[in-house]
Amino acid sequence: MSQNIKGLIGIAGNAFVGKDSFCKALIKAFDKKFKIKAVRRSLAGDTIRKNLKEISKTQFNIDIENPTIEEKKLIRPFMVEYGLLMRKISEGRYFIEQFKDSGYIDIITDIRYTEYPKDELYWLRNEKNGFLLFLERDDIEPANSHEEKHNKILRVESNLYMKIPTFKEDMEKNLYVYAERVVEKYITKYLPFSDWTTFGL
Repeated sequence: MSQNIKGLIGIAGNAFVGKDSFCKALIKAFDKKFKIKAVRRSLAGDTIRKNLKEISKTQFNIDIENPTIEEKKLIRPFMVEYGLLMRKISEGRYFIEQFKDSGYIDIITDIRYTEYPKDELYWLRNEKNGFLLFLERDDIEPANSHEEKHNKILRVESNLYMKIPTFKEDMEKNLYVYAERVVEKYITKYLPFSDWTTFGL
């Protein structure tokens, strides 16, 4: 039976670096190592897909919730511009203020911005007492200038920077090894000491 432990982990890194795949490995590691339930969350992506679902289908004939790799590359600039517009109108708060805790370990796979005074990084650290993981791979470059600009800051400000190789096979198994390290660090270094007894530490 899973432990009901609340927490927040944000994952940052370039597009296509493997944030969603690493999130799946983290969810598995939390459960296997400590019987803690963790869930994948999206700060902006899910809301953007919901808001743009109809126009993407009618104007581009793309199912924005299940695009192919090529369709994802095609629709991404449109999604980015919409997100930037909503962020500008709200000074970075539009997507943040729609986020609701699940009651478990929430793993947000799209922490991207540091532009405004109370932007995503500020929210994660100061309002949610969250943990920021920055992922990097040698063969993955920033998708655009916005990503390059903000990721320089997010990398420096992260609680844990992790460079992962590009696995040609057994990706799930290999990512799990890295995920275990993150989970152990999070449990022993980041959760309040009072929670450690739950895990026999």
